[in-house]
Amino acid sequence: MEICLFRAPPAAVQPSDRAGIAAEVIALARAYEPERLIAATLARGTQRAALIAVAAFAADLVRIPLTVTEPMLGEMRLQWWRDSLEAMTDGGRIGSPVADALGDAIAEFRLPVPMLVAMTEARAFDLYDDPMADQASLDGYLAKTEAIPFELALRILGVPPDHATALSIPAGRAYGLVRVLAWLPRTAAAGRCTLPQAQLTAYDLTSADLANGARQDDAARLVAALARDVTAAVDALRPQLSCLTRRQRVALLPLAVLSPYLRAIDRRQWRGQAMVTELAPLLRVWRITVAHVSGRI
Repeated sequence: MEICLFRAPPAAVQPSDRAGIAAEVIALARAYEPERLIAATLARGTQRAALIAVAAFAADLVRIPLTVTEPMLGEMRLQWWRDSLEAMTDGGRIGSPVADALGDAIAEFRLPVPMLVAMTEARAFDLYDDPMADQASLDGYLAKTEAIPFELALRILGVPPDHATALSIPAGRAYGLVRVLAWLPRTAAAGRCTLPQAQLTAYDLTSADLANGARQDDAARLVAALARDVTAAVDALRPQLSCLTRRQRVALLPLAVLSPYLRAIDRRQWRGQAMVTELAPLLRVWRITVAHVSGRI
């Protein structure tokens, strides 16, 4: 059985949250970026709508490589987004609920379109079986695919650009590495590994080992090392949170699920099954809600 990563329960968005937000936008965010969606619903008014639009855009970029049958079809969809973003720069309407919701967010909160283009271009990596070249390439990939959505959310909530960037880099690294770990058996089974080969070699592993469940002890050591990297990134972030208001911390609430994900990943058996590590949907909602109420991530 295959499980979709980070899928949120229908109850995550209440009917009152739907006002002014197209159902298609909410559905897309729920399917592929539910943590960001759950966090967005805790914001208010136009900020909430903009956060949901950014989550839906990020979700569509995640969805593309998972649903296309050929890389060229994925490239065409990514090019559509590039063209749409260019049109949005001039205030144009696209006719797509997700694109138009994103266009409204760009216009109201002056979101930098080059960042959105960078997210789009980075997702081309997911269309192919090419290995991640090195650690710098992985860092760049996480910065574009995972840190930028955090930065956009922080800007929407009024955090100055420089501070938003400083917060988003460790947030994106931690969140992105957990997603890589959660997906690792499945991506390896598909012949693609987001981790650099040098990192696998350091633990006497190949992507084939991860795919077929060989060398489980070595795989566990690799996962433990990456989990420490995640913890270090979150620890580096926490001292900076005092500069944020409770409302601004909504942008970083997706990080509240990282600890339970790491525990679930640690319990996973590496037996060559193309499974995605999953949390109970209500646990996600609970963790994010508690983090919001307590002010601690």
